[in-house]
Amino acid sequence: MNYRNTQYGRRYLLVPLVVGFLLILDAFLPGQAIPWQAYLIATSAVGLTTLAFTSLTVRDAGDRLVVQFGPIPLFWKTIPYRAITRVEKGRTRFSDGWGIHYSPTGGWVLNVWGFDCVHIWCGRRLFSVGTDDPDGLLAFLENKIQEYQDNNRNDSQDASS
Repeated sequence: MNYRNTQYGRRYLLVPLVVGFLLILDAFLPGQAIPWQAYLIATSAVGLTTLAFTSLTVRDAGDRLVVQFGPIPLFWKTIPYRAITRVEKGRTRFSDGWGIHYSPTGGWVLNVWGFDCVHIWCGRRLFSVGTDDPDGLLAFLENKIQEYQDNNRNDSQDASS
């Protein structure tokens, strides 16, 4: 059973509005205009950041789950299935925010939009993976965890025989 789901955030739609507002503000404020190079640098930085966090793809990579921001794949997290001890459907809070960071409420947040997520525990470490398909991701992970537990039982029985 393979799994792949891409969720798209919508905050990037605000970028042109913010840039336009700053251009208008600069045109009407008294004093010397901001040099065009500053706009180029700022726009490039904002554009790159926006393209790095526009989507979140969660996919099966054989022995691990890959959570990758994109479409420019600068940031990702891999979680080995053998390390997962528990999973459950959940919701992040507004205070948890979006992006990739350690949450003040505990655990790592990997999210681009919305509040639906799947909480993945690796021992005492928590990863809250945002998704627009929490039921599908949860079912996939439960199946993978069961598969790994069954394989470990079979390996243990073979070793004791």
